[in-house]
Amino acid sequence: MTVPQPDRWDLVYKRDDLTASEVRAASCPDLRPGEVRLAVEKFGLTANNATYARFGASDIPFWDAFPGPEGYGRVPVWGHARVEESRHPEIAPGERYFGYLPMSTHHVVAPQPTPRGFADGTPQRHFLHPWYWHFERAEEPDALDDRRTLIHPVYPAAYNLADMLAGQAAAGARALVVTSASSKVAIGLVEEITARGLGLETAAVTSARNAAFTAGLGLYDTVTTYDELDTLNLAGPAVFVDCTGDAGVRLAVAGRFAGELRTTTLIGFTHPEAMVPPPPGLPGPAAEVFFTPAVEWQTAEQEGPEAYYGRYAKSEERFLNSTTSWLTVREGRGPEAITEAFAAVLTGTLPPDTGHVLRP
Repeated sequence: MTVPQPDRWDLVYKRDDLTASEVRAASCPDLRPGEVRLAVEKFGLTANNATYARFGASDIPFWDAFPGPEGYGRVPVWGHARVEESRHPEIAPGERYFGYLPMSTHHVVAPQPTPRGFADGTPQRHFLHPWYWHFERAEEPDALDDRRTLIHPVYPAAYNLADMLAGQAAAGARALVVTSASSKVAIGLVEEITARGLGLETAAVTSARNAAFTAGLGLYDTVTTYDELDTLNLAGPAVFVDCTGDAGVRLAVAGRFAGELRTTTLIGFTHPEAMVPPPPGLPGPAAEVFFTPAVEWQTAEQEGPEAYYGRYAKSEERFLNSTTSWLTVREGRGPEAITEAFAAVLTGTLPPDTGHVLRP
């Protein structure tokens, strides 16, 4: 006998066992003055969301953004939502926004309007960087909308890393080594530095199962698997961008190129064994954690929001169009589809040419 699905629900995961999830009926309390109820429209799933769950009890307690019952939490996602009900004079029902959401059918916010959308004034989430509680006004769906849902949360990392690499190239760097080279952040980064003509030799390091896909992109100068690092050679001073967070990978790359590395940057945690602290005995320059929210926030302040977000939008649109040649977006609906897709992201079994966009 099939159990009827509640109209409003939260999908909750055990904090200490991400293989265990439950669907819980969600309440619908009356809104207070100034509050808005968002109906979650759709969201993407990437390694980013796995990071939120794996490190949810760390220095940045992501689990606290959208609490669940004792021992459980709602995994944060990025996606589109529409205003279902509003008690805010400047926010109208039907308006569409993009922002940080729970795995739920609905989400209540306390908007404070901004030029680009609104900031959520709910104090509960203010332990996070403001980047996480600002919602952007969103256009009606177009042909790239699902791709935008999936890519928009992660492309800022690629774009701002490209700014950093432009400075490194100007200072004499001649090569880039990037791990988890089949990830969307890595692909976006290399596509962007190629478009900018930075002149960096790009060396991709990836798993054996993703090597053919990575080479087929035609973006990288060389493609090497993790177990073939000893065959990789670089032409001159290099920068290392690690998207895996894997201690063994970081040791192997740093050990192979310690004398040639100018900088080492930790940007992602795509591997299940990922960890933030550097492994003991890591040679070469100390790894710097690249925290995209802070970097983008500072850059927008320095340049002016209009100038920064204007150049960013042009780049993202170009990248979204480029993904039509290699990225298949799988759609799903409901808690069962969401849990299945999230399991693939957690275990790293999702093919690199595939992305999930889910609807409650």
